[in-house]
Amino acid sequence: MLRRKHFKRKRSTSHQKRDFLVFILIFSILIFAIFYYSNISSPLIKEEFPTIKINFQGDINVDDYVEGQFELESPKEEDNVAPINCKIKLRGRLNARMPKKGYRLELNDQVSLLGMRGDDDWLLMAMFMDLTNMRIKLAMDLWRGLLPTDPTAILPESEYVVLYLNGEFQGLYLLAEKNDRRLFNLDDPQHNADSSLIFQSDSHDLNFFALEHTNDEWDQDWPNEYDGIYIKDDIFSRLIPFISNTPEEEFFNDSNGIYTQFEEINLIDFFIFNFFILHLDFWSHNYFLVRNTYPSKFFLIPWDFDSSFGQFLGRKYDPTDNQESEIFKRNYLYLRLMNNEDFKENVKERWFSLRETIWTDNSILDMLSEIYDEIKDIYEIDTNKWYLWYYDIDWSIKVDEAVEKLFDWIPERLMFCDSYFANY
Repeated sequence: MLRRKHFKRKRSTSHQKRDFLVFILIFSILIFAIFYYSNISSPLIKEEFPTIKINFQGDINVDDYVEGQFELESPKEEDNVAPINCKIKLRGRLNARMPKKGYRLELNDQVSLLGMRGDDDWLLMAMFMDLTNMRIKLAMDLWRGLLPTDPTAILPESEYVVLYLNGEFQGLYLLAEKNDRRLFNLDDPQHNADSSLIFQSDSHDLNFFALEHTNDEWDQDWPNEYDGIYIKDDIFSRLIPFISNTPEEEFFNDSNGIYTQFEEINLIDFFIFNFFILHLDFWSHNYFLVRNTYPSKFFLIPWDFDSSFGQFLGRKYDPTDNQESEIFKRNYLYLRLMNNEDFKENVKERWFSLRETIWTDNSILDMLSEIYDEIKDIYEIDTNKWYLWYYDIDWSIKVDEAVEKLFDWIPERLMFCDSYFANY
């Protein structure tokens, strides 16, 4: 009887040891899994790339901001931002339907992020339509590169980050300043047509032609309408008839023509830039009309580069595509300008001046290479999260093709534009 009890005790001890070993094994596997996820399988080790972490409660939507907390961790210690309160919302209704979504961000303080200007309003661009994750950044930097010879070549600065929302990896994003009054250094608003302004075109119809369609074609971003200042009708009631009805001789007259209302260098560069990058889904919307207090002149700012440099998501466009007929259908201001010999001659001269200086093949490809080197290690991670549903098993091939195509497309497009403007 004692022997039997002893056997039972021994067996119980043996079970305890085995249970303990199983526990140790499971615990070891768990620790290894945590280590593996954090240090090997984790999308990025935080020291490798600027990382934004936003925590919030509830669902982010397109209409209302959600309260949250913002933190930025960077390889450069001086760029770190300790947790601060913020508000976040989706950037727009089309963006809200995309698998990877962009966001608008409001910090509770004006903070400089990654060396950019101190501000409280920021954009987190998802770049979902840009398989290369480079075209949008390249377009913005190319336009801003014109600033030394064109004071209207203004666009937000931008820096790449990776984003976590409530601890979940969201991928590679482009953190950018907002197109606002501070970016364009505009004066305080006035309750009349002399006011500083930012209007955004939002139409697929012919711009600058029919006054009755103006309300549907443009959004007034500045002055803020919720401050009770509405000047859009006053501005366009003068501008549209001038552009659409003024006789040719008066329209290009030095004393009271188009260049007394618009910055001439801006009209030239706006055309050259958007023609070169093959900016599609454009010319009647996706750009800004800006002016400081009158008698300052109007200028145009390009925006929304999802369809540019011969690509839009998986679509490809030939580097020899000519947009002239599309421009004529969408923008009456440029229909008039592009049929004027003096304007065309100035465009031609400006194009070849840029080609000899900052827009050489090598300078643009070097700019692209620098962007690629910065983000190349994140391509697979970001694409694996967001594009498998779209490309199934060929996702990595499609992304590689898009990157290779971009590097090939640019010199081919430059060659086409050289020929086009030589005969302009």
